[in-house]
Amino acid sequence: MEIDRRDLIRYGGTGLLTAVILIVLVGSGWALIRGKNPVDSELDNMRQMPLIGLVMADNSDVERRMRKAIEDEVRSPTLDGLSRPYVLIADLRRQHIVPALRAADDAAAVAAVAARADLVHHLRRADVAACRSFSVGTLQRARSLDSESRRLFGRWRQAVEAAYRSGKAAGQPRPLPTRPEVVELLKQAGFRKVDFDRLNAFRHLSNEVSCDIELMVDSVTPSLPADKRGPFARYVLTN
Repeated sequence: MEIDRRDLIRYGGTGLLTAVILIVLVGSGWALIRGKNPVDSELDNMRQMPLIGLVMADNSDVERRMRKAIEDEVRSPTLDGLSRPYVLIADLRRQHIVPALRAADDAAAVAAVAARADLVHHLRRADVAACRSFSVGTLQRARSLDSESRRLFGRWRQAVEAAYRSGKAAGQPRPLPTRPEVVELLKQAGFRKVDFDRLNAFRHLSNEVSCDIELMVDSVTPSLPADKRGPFARYVLTN
């Protein structure tokens, strides 16, 4: 069973710097008008990404590495696979984000998953394509969402960043369920074989079905025994 379906894809695909590269092709006049060169502009975008901005702020070397990755990508665009900045983001997730979220206290982890469920529930009705993008971690421009989606996205961002800070302060990982235990918890919450099959094929699902499955997973926590909610929420946040 492949529940941890959002590893590298969580932070995007091969098209990371398409816009930046196009801007470079326009010429230096763009930078003069906007007041920033394309590398600085893309670096600002990276700072706005949930959790990535916190990691950059918390680790002085990360911003230097990110700037170099963007500069290298602009100079020689990646033609296959993840672009250099998103390779770095995947590394930051493994090195900084996942360890911090695994150490988040129960209340912060549960609150982050609840905020995620609220956002997915709204996006399922308001913008199913954005719901799909958010579910697989490729929603890059939250400002393009409708006002209620932006509000819920902001609430989710605050909640997941609070969980990150909680774990970073704790410094020690807290309990997580094993994969077989997660399967049993999902069964107790009403998951059937068809739901597990869809989880296994998550990347290939339609917008609508992927949103439905995402919402099912994010809505499990309140139905669990109290001592299982925090560990399950940490599992959801880190897989």
